[in-house]
Amino acid sequence: MNQGGHKMTSSPLIRLTVLIIVAFSMTFAGCATTRQSNFYTLQPIPGAGKPETGRPAQRFISLGIGPIHFPDYLNRPQIVTRIGRNELQIAEYDRWAGDLHDNFKNILADNLSILLNADRVSTFPWQDSANVNYQITMDILQLDGALGGEAVLTARWTIYGKDGKTALISKKSTFRAPVKGSGYEELVSAENQALTDLSREIAAQIRRLATKYPTG
Repeated sequence: MNQGGHKMTSSPLIRLTVLIIVAFSMTFAGCATTRQSNFYTLQPIPGAGKPETGRPAQRFISLGIGPIHFPDYLNRPQIVTRIGRNELQIAEYDRWAGDLHDNFKNILADNLSILLNADRVSTFPWQDSANVNYQITMDILQLDGALGGEAVLTARWTIYGKDGKTALISKKSTFRAPVKGSGYEELVSAENQALTDLSREIAAQIRRLATKYPTG
């Protein structure tokens, strides 16, 4: 009787132990197969830290970058791709390494510093002591693309004078760059090229303004 009782009480315990082991194994297997996220960032033009060769120094130029406004659909860590004229797709496992807005603003500042050999470049908000000669504000309307297609950057931007109120030039610019591959790395590289092209256009306008209205 004792042996029979022992078998009856141990059987549920064995089944419970087996269930725990199976559940643990399934959980571990699920963790082992979870896809890892990839992270990307925009980069400044080559030659960071020194002006482009062949470009005269734009002395006494102090730039203020911002505010820069992004559309709601880009206010997320995931990279957004365009899969149709009116359809977007969010990449769950391919993300920006940090805040895209800050990354974009800082790279634009780096690019203009390199292109113009500017004395000082500040990003919004800056202290009054920055005493900027030109302020660049911007509304990003589109920054996305199609894998294997092209990346598109569309922005409305304005350059203000020293008082921060007088608009010296306002433009809407669109830049397209081919995505040379079917991956997100190639997409980000193409978006980076579009940002570089935008930086060059803004720098060219500032050169013209600096010639027309010398700052120093």
